[in-house]
Amino acid sequence: MAMGDLLVRGGTVVDGTGAPAFEADVRVRSGVIAEVGAGLAPDGEPEVDAGGALVTPGFIEPHTHYDGSLWWDPHIDPMPSHGTTSVVLANCGLGLAPLREADREQFIELMCFIEDLPTDAFEMGIPWTWETWPEYQAASDEHPTAVNVAAFFPHQTLRMWVMGAEAWERAATQAERAEMARVLDEGLAAGAFGLSTSLMDLDRHNRLVPSRMADDHEWGDLLDVVAANPGTTFQFVPRAFEFEHFPGDMERMAGLCGDRGIRANWGGFFAQENRSKERAVSLELVERLNGEGAQVATLYSARPGYVNLHFERSIMWSGVEAWHELCNVDSDEAKLAMLGDEAWRERARHDWDACTYTLAPINRPHMILLASDEPRNAEWAGRSIAELAEARGVHLSDAVADWLLDNTMGAHLRTQPQPVDIEAIAELARSPLTVNGASDAGAHIQMFVGAGDATYFLTEMVRERGLLTVEEAVHSVTGKQAGFFGIPRRGTIAEGMAADLAVFALNEIDLGDEVQVRDLPTGSWRYSRRPAGYRATVVNGVPTWADGQSTATRPGRFLRNAAAA
Repeated sequence: MAMGDLLVRGGTVVDGTGAPAFEADVRVRSGVIAEVGAGLAPDGEPEVDAGGALVTPGFIEPHTHYDGSLWWDPHIDPMPSHGTTSVVLANCGLGLAPLREADREQFIELMCFIEDLPTDAFEMGIPWTWETWPEYQAASDEHPTAVNVAAFFPHQTLRMWVMGAEAWERAATQAERAEMARVLDEGLAAGAFGLSTSLMDLDRHNRLVPSRMADDHEWGDLLDVVAANPGTTFQFVPRAFEFEHFPGDMERMAGLCGDRGIRANWGGFFAQENRSKERAVSLELVERLNGEGAQVATLYSARPGYVNLHFERSIMWSGVEAWHELCNVDSDEAKLAMLGDEAWRERARHDWDACTYTLAPINRPHMILLASDEPRNAEWAGRSIAELAEARGVHLSDAVADWLLDNTMGAHLRTQPQPVDIEAIAELARSPLTVNGASDAGAHIQMFVGAGDATYFLTEMVRERGLLTVEEAVHSVTGKQAGFFGIPRRGTIAEGMAADLAVFALNEIDLGDEVQVRDLPTGSWRYSRRPAGYRATVVNGVPTWADGQSTATRPGRFLRNAAAA
């Protein structure tokens, strides 16, 4: 038998198209689905027992930030244990190429701040044997992973490549725009899946990121290139957290894309029950823009949102200057000294009160809970900073500072989980104007673990709530995504398609708790997630997860867009 030969027997096939499920076996030859039918005779190949289980296409995670970690963790834990077979990287304008060596340090600081990742891991755990996109693609081809990888072409590094330090300061000249267009076209022709950018982000020093310096001339030139590469898409992050700017950002991007026939997806959708006004405005706006000729899809997640607020590093406090400064101090000793310094505390109180925008919900202090693995004040664990401040008669900022001092930095905060409007999620899943999977997996690794969105979606929407059929839910996390992003030969089960499969019974899987693992190149820790109960995850015909454990195989490929495949 050849590598990638397999027979999945006795299951119910949900093929990813939304069509009714049917009983069938699936035979794989050399990583490609060769037969789908009932009662296929074994031919000596390895077998997967799917009796009583579903056989679906492998799940596609369309918004991840595993760009760096896949180099030091090619098994991309915990994705295989949650049925995932493909991930999309380089979202938000942040990716590892094109990037000159001279700009590497500044880029690492930028990406690691925005996505809450350790700079030392990027410095030590990535080989950096490339500068151009084709060189990066070639290096990725030689570094197999446990999942397939598709990647956008990132706007931040594109501007840095052409403009150097001035990328942070101004709009591009006509000559610079022409060179950006040439470099982008080279990347898309080689296989990148489109262009990604951000209209929202700031860097560690609260400067606007390079993409926010782009004017409409630059956008037009770059999107002309996307339009000239059929099947590629555009990903952007509007200022959804500064909602007064959101409609303008959406109108601007939809206008630029609509005239060119470009498919786009935007991140930052509010699914939480308590954000119903913003949700209604955004959905009505997107419906209108599409009615006017745009092709703009809403990227969403069904998972209730929460974050752990550690102080080793965090983007969450960037709008509260004194606390932002504390998060960027290197040692616990220095942080403890700051927390005990009355001059810093006075400044922190002022900055807290003066803050108009930060990601931490400081204007809703009842939502911020005290947490610690070994709290010295155990009676306060799980209660809010509002309660602590009121009980002690102190400012909210001082209450947090005291909590950290009491626990000598061995504590953190956790936001109250925010329930989502689950019925609205069901409507989104059925809408042609949406993309499922705003997980941010691979980023913010000491705040949450994004992996497992599809597991939660299937169990909550189908098994627990009965709001979607299994066919609708599977389509939402497989075939619909592959079609939107133009990922060739994936997302459905049919003869001739790549054999990316998930085998599971709905009554056997669950999201699983988050756990801390200490496996970063420098010995630091991250959140992972316990295995979900999948029978098997198969990538290109090779099981990456089977019998409750990783197979330690790496059959994934660095994918190309349909035109370049």
